[in-house]
Amino acid sequence: MQSLIKTQWLRLRGEIERGDSKGHRYEGLDILRGVAALAVLFKHFHSRLDLPYLAPNGYLAVDFFFVLSGFVIANAYGKQLEDGTLSTGTFFWKRWIRLMPLIVVGMMISVIAQLGRPDPDQTRHLSDVAIALIFGLSLMPILQTSFFKTPTLEQSIFPLNTPMWSLFFEVFANIAFAVYIRLRLPPWSVFVIVVVSGLWLLIGISSRGDVNFGFNTSGFWFGFPRVIWSFSIGMLIYRYRSFAPRNMFFPAMVVLVAILLTPTLGLSRVAADMIVVMIVMPAIVFACLNADLGSRARLCATWGGNLSYPLYALHYPIVQVLGYVAKAQNLPWIMQAGVVIGGTAFLVGLSAVVYTMVDVPLRRRISMLVRRA
Repeated sequence: MQSLIKTQWLRLRGEIERGDSKGHRYEGLDILRGVAALAVLFKHFHSRLDLPYLAPNGYLAVDFFFVLSGFVIANAYGKQLEDGTLSTGTFFWKRWIRLMPLIVVGMMISVIAQLGRPDPDQTRHLSDVAIALIFGLSLMPILQTSFFKTPTLEQSIFPLNTPMWSLFFEVFANIAFAVYIRLRLPPWSVFVIVVVSGLWLLIGISSRGDVNFGFNTSGFWFGFPRVIWSFSIGMLIYRYRSFAPRNMFFPAMVVLVAILLTPTLGLSRVAADMIVVMIVMPAIVFACLNADLGSRARLCATWGGNLSYPLYALHYPIVQVLGYVAKAQNLPWIMQAGVVIGGTAFLVGLSAVVYTMVDVPLRRRISMLVRRA
């Protein structure tokens, strides 16, 4: 038995460390990707438990992800789309294959969690779950209007798995990116997009009191400038990547951790979020482009880069269940902290298993079928 467990662990570890990515890896960004995914996880534990000082600013990790996405997509696909070696249709297929397997797994976990939850109106609850599942698998938001809503579920635009809201905006940004490249607009046009979306975003932060919007109906439309601004800045970072500094990874990581995991000190929430989203997050990504890591740090980068998306896509329904049980049992804060530690370990392990045994094999299989078609 011990030998079998060791064999499976070595297989799991080898698959994660080998990964499924080709070409140059920005290892500093991969480490920070993992840090940001953990911050989102802790933020959702924060919202479910009586732990007010646990990652209070974890929602800002989404803005880091959006900047990073603009850089990564421009790096991986910009030149190919521009010179025609990659068609727009193929680009969309590649992005669909990258995102959908884990979206499906996350939705299935959410359905199981909801079917185990009692509700006074069980018939309506099952109907809401079915509607949310169909919309979720189609990556279409439910705007919770008086004519169409899912009242027995969480009131977000993706009621089964709320973090999918950012994946919806990620897909929007990917489509807009491909259109932008295909239109062959002049280089200065991205600056116009940055200015317009930046002003729109500042209006959103000012009017709503922070940048934590896009996931529910009331702040849905401000989700567009949130992703457009950060994604466009990521594109600019790629354009000027040759100017990136060296030996700035560690201070950048400290700043990111401090922002995500500690309370805002002194500044108002509006001012703090404006500064972080408009200045600090782009600066962190830019500062980490030339990270020079040792062997152990590179190993952490591989794990962080490969498991960040599975952790992000899968964690929410399990956090919901753990939070519900912990609150129902009236656990003291020290035991709730234990729930966070144990839950985090479980979710990282689950992410590793799903990544190696479901996500990577399924993406390889679908890619092979698409190439043959």
